[in-house]
Amino acid sequence: MDDQTPPEFYPMPSFPILIVEDIEASAKWYQIVLGFQHVFTIPGPGGPVLVHLRWTRYADLLLRRQQAPIEQTKGIGISLSFAVFDGRVDDVADRARTAGARLESEPRNQPWNARDFSLRDPDGFLLTFTKGPVEPDLGMDQIVRRSTEPR
Repeated sequence: MDDQTPPEFYPMPSFPILIVEDIEASAKWYQIVLGFQHVFTIPGPGGPVLVHLRWTRYADLLLRRQQAPIEQTKGIGISLSFAVFDGRVDDVADRARTAGARLESEPRNQPWNARDFSLRDPDGFLLTFTKGPVEPDLGMDQIVRRSTEPR
């Protein structure tokens, strides 16, 4: 999606909304570090109140401006996962590293037949980027059996 192409609007079956401290900085981070596309921004007094970003079709993310200080750590126990369809997981990780992001985990093959890595956004939300299957001919019964065998 470039600046000349209007974004596609469609009903979204599910989407996360992240409450962020600096909405403009967070939106810029998602676009520069990870390659998210800007769909629209809703302005408000004192700056944007909502920014709609898109990883790929049906993988939309909304950022909302934090209204009051949040004293708890954000996102404990949850990871937002994004599938990589075009390119490699390692390419997304390289882009993030080049833009100065610190990875929580390096790209690696997982027992569930996918390759992924994780990093945290500026507000501490954990993001995982994944691609699979690593071995396309491997069936689910083989994946389960292999994951329970001693190493």
